[in-house]
Amino acid sequence: MGFLKDVSGWLSGGRSKDRDIRSVTVKLKIFNKRLERQAKKLEAKAKQARTKAVKLRKEGDMKGAEVHARGYLQFKKWSKGISTFKLNLEGLQFKLEQASAIKDVAGIMKAIAGSVSGLKSQISIPEITETIKDIDIGIEDFQVTEEITADGIENINVDTSVSNEEVMNVLGEIDAEISVETGIQLPTVGGDQRIKDLENELKELKESDD
Repeated sequence: MGFLKDVSGWLSGGRSKDRDIRSVTVKLKIFNKRLERQAKKLEAKAKQARTKAVKLRKEGDMKGAEVHARGYLQFKKWSKGISTFKLNLEGLQFKLEQASAIKDVAGIMKAIAGSVSGLKSQISIPEITETIKDIDIGIEDFQVTEEITADGIENINVDTSVSNEEVMNVLGEIDAEISVETGIQLPTVGGDQRIKDLENELKELKESDD
């Protein structure tokens, strides 16, 4: 049975309040742990993509470097988005554990349903879809929507889109790093003051380490 149905059963008076809330909180804790692992995996993929972008840029493969720079940004944004929803769900989990009134639990569960739904729609990647499916959290299980109100619930919106400008900025940073490392001035993709500032910062860091 989905964890939202656990609460539906409790609100209808057919099941034990303590048992239902315990079932929900246990599933939510497991779900949050899995979200944390997914965020870390995506962060690792982001690092790998950036390393690959640097390697390809050194080899002169600008197109390949751009592809991996975009991948780096996408993985980073997905990871950050997942972490944002995870923190929200952890806060709701704590509130659920402390709730004492039926109306409090109902409002919290509506917020949880909204947060999971937002996660599913805004971080639309197979890993998240499978995580939601595996933990048996189905928004369609939420049978008590008409019975509850959740005024003032804050909607979470995360931007996971990657713009061409962001990609060019990352490539510019990579060019600056390579220039400092090798002493070779690459034709930068940005060509702006920001790249020069990055080069100066990297030089200062290198000199302070020597």
